[in-house]
Amino acid sequence: MDALTRAQYGLLTWDQGVELLGPDRLQYWIETRRLIRVHRRVYRVAGAPITWHQRLLAAVLAAGEGAVASHRAAAYLWALIEAEPPIEISVPMPRRPHLAAVIVHRSRDLGRARVHLRHRIPTTSPMRALIDLGAVEREPIVRDALERGLTARRYSVPAVEWARAEVSRPGRRGSGVLGRILDERALGAEPADGLLEPRFARLARVFVLPAYEFQCAIGPYEVDFAWLEARLVVEVDGWETHGSPEAMQRDLERQNYLVGLGWTVLRFTWQDVVRRPDHVARQIRRALARCIPESIQSWS
Repeated sequence: MDALTRAQYGLLTWDQGVELLGPDRLQYWIETRRLIRVHRRVYRVAGAPITWHQRLLAAVLAAGEGAVASHRAAAYLWALIEAEPPIEISVPMPRRPHLAAVIVHRSRDLGRARVHLRHRIPTTSPMRALIDLGAVEREPIVRDALERGLTARRYSVPAVEWARAEVSRPGRRGSGVLGRILDERALGAEPADGLLEPRFARLARVFVLPAYEFQCAIGPYEVDFAWLEARLVVEVDGWETHGSPEAMQRDLERQNYLVGLGWTVLRFTWQDVVRRPDHVARQIRRALARCIPESIQSWS
């Protein structure tokens, strides 16, 4: 019993308790509060710390066979979102469990989905979590979650497209939200180092900047964005890849190398790209105009 409850964040179901203790001793432990009721037929060992993961697993156990962590809870388990979300699960239809402080979704196609164990909790796949996230969160949060999963290599863009195609149907809001994000995603299937590169790519599309090369190799270095004809490089400095002294040293070496070859290098931060996109676009337009003035009329 100790090994089982440790693996379950201090939790025990009624059926597990009957098998291990017998019904009479189990009832005695409940009455003497050695086991404390969390949900119907799910108990916490007295003294076990109450955590978010424990509350989530308790809800999944209480909801019965086929229940899984889903939506924001699954996205959090897969590290697609950062803030600790509410307890959220999905169950196969027509089941309708009523659990205190738990958001329960009923799904027609949950039985066909592959169940994963993430932090010892049954949960949906990262692709399905992303689709479901679109039904309960705003588009910017889903967009960033998509990029976090791509950066962590939890999935690829084609894998997300395939998962979306499998569950798409009229009325499924999450699928439509993710579809719009994928359609708008300016980097296509190219993996981004962090969240800032796709943000910049969307900026370039919105402000109708000329076509560029993404993650282009120039000599021994790879740059974020390059306009080869203008010999212009744009680097976006996100914390994921530029936040350490070693990374800053590499950035300076790369910049000095490029400037020495006659390239213009512009650097923009998260604050620039997200909060001042018009400023970024103007800076790039000016740099391009200095280098290839004859092309201004085609894109201004």
